Amino acid sequence: MRVLLHGAYRGFAGGARDVTLDAATLREALEALVRAHPSLAERMRDEHGRLRAHLSLFVNQEDARFLGGEDATLADGDIVHVLPALSGG
Repeated sequence: MRVLLHGAYRGFAGGARDVTLDAATLREALEALVRAHPSLAERMRDEHGRLRAHLSLFVNQEDARFLGGEDATLADGDIVHVLPALSGG
């Protein structure tokens, strides 16, 4: 499966835009992503190990929160999007 980094996350990963990983769940994919790009660790999780509120994750076109969050199952060919959350009014 592939992870596409969007926005500032590319800079935190040394400019990487696309990372190919082997993972069965979103949690495994995020762990592998941090192993490949350690500077992402503090950008993705808080001091308690929880995903940061400003992080949005999508599996293909679906918001990962509606697929089981980090327990979402991934399949060959899936694309995980890691992007900064948008807010404002």
